[in-house]
Amino acid sequence: MIKNKGISTCAVLIAAVLMSGCGGDSGKSGDKRLNRDGDPLLANLQPYVKTSPFAQTAKDCAVIYKTNQSCHLQDIAPMGYDIQGDLTPDDIARRLMVSHAWMGDSFMAVVRDLPQDALNLFKPLNVIVLSLDVRPSFYHRYTAGIYIDPRYLWRNEQEWNDIYQQDDYRSGFADALSFLALQRYVHPNGDYVTYSNQFDPDYNNWRTQSEIAPGLFRLLAHELAHANDFLPPDQVQFLDASRSVEENIARLESDWVQNSLKSTYALKSSDLKLMADSYFGGAAVTKTMSPEQAGASFEFDGAADFYGYYTSAEDVAMLFEAYMMWREYEVVSDVAFTSSPTVAEYSCDDLIIGWGQRNRLAQADVVPRARQVAEAILQQDLTAEFTVIQESIPVELPYGYGWCQARTAVMSARFQRFEQVAPVPVQDHSKRYLEEMLRH
Repeated sequence: MIKNKGISTCAVLIAAVLMSGCGGDSGKSGDKRLNRDGDPLLANLQPYVKTSPFAQTAKDCAVIYKTNQSCHLQDIAPMGYDIQGDLTPDDIARRLMVSHAWMGDSFMAVVRDLPQDALNLFKPLNVIVLSLDVRPSFYHRYTAGIYIDPRYLWRNEQEWNDIYQQDDYRSGFADALSFLALQRYVHPNGDYVTYSNQFDPDYNNWRTQSEIAPGLFRLLAHELAHANDFLPPDQVQFLDASRSVEENIARLESDWVQNSLKSTYALKSSDLKLMADSYFGGAAVTKTMSPEQAGASFEFDGAADFYGYYTSAEDVAMLFEAYMMWREYEVVSDVAFTSSPTVAEYSCDDLIIGWGQRNRLAQADVVPRARQVAEAILQQDLTAEFTVIQESIPVELPYGYGWCQARTAVMSARFQRFEQVAPVPVQDHSKRYLEEMLRH
């Protein structure tokens, strides 16, 4: 998710996406001031590394957007401005602001295992914020910072209880439409790769680093795509030190990855754009589509995910996220348009697939768009990787199946559909895994 300059709590309402369930505040505290309409208060930030030379400037930068100002490069500059070579985990730790030390511990445990090209994706950042009241995660142009929802980080009940328990304020935006747009990352045989971010005393009351890592990596790939889109990696070291970070971003608009992508491979469906404005931004519904109609418009239009129709920045982020998950974890994405739930209490198999696809990244219309984005952000020639992707085969998720039921209905090393028989109920510990109902 991205927040642009001049964000107010009213503007946030039309600049967001969904990930979690329905409802209002469900927290143990009655204080709703910690997070209003997705804008966290950020009142308890401290440097994770107390001796960091950026301890005060990063803290000031993290919250400056609240006064409609932008961090100035003379005070704090993105990491890649000063560091020409590879970033290290310690470089990242020195820009980390936290409300609780355990959040930094959990975050850095994953960061220290990242490959070097993933570490270098942090170069356009001034600050990384981990706070109890961030929900949802976002990137902000005024700070060149990413703000991470701590639900991606908790490891036990005590840590879960430190997190401000508030449902995502955008959770009702899709209610007026006739479909849900769902996505998940799975191994070729349908096995989950990500664990749930929701604490459950019976099924999910602890998590290891290896269980946290895939979901956090997915989120980081998404938010860091925004950072590298607005401050392209080949431009970071040439920023104008006399300007603010937002002024530099605006000055580089012609170099944004999203604009290059639009000029070569623009998405075509105006209907899906209209749907996305309501589904993700809360715009008034003037038209709706059935799951089958939405899937027919989506299939050959080149987006990695329906969220890509919301803004050009999210189009870039979803393409890059899908590629990085394939590269790091050898997993593929399931995307589907399903029926909306008809009752308040429903299971994932009550969401019936009208159109769905596994291995969306390999779709012929998606491959060149994802390659252009990934090569621009990573500054690498990815011919070999995308040759492998292009040779794999996207397959349909079975029409009429439930969303969870379809997870194991297609599989094989080359993603070929195996002979289909009657649906078989899924028997696993799925409550420990993350069914991403809507986008973050």
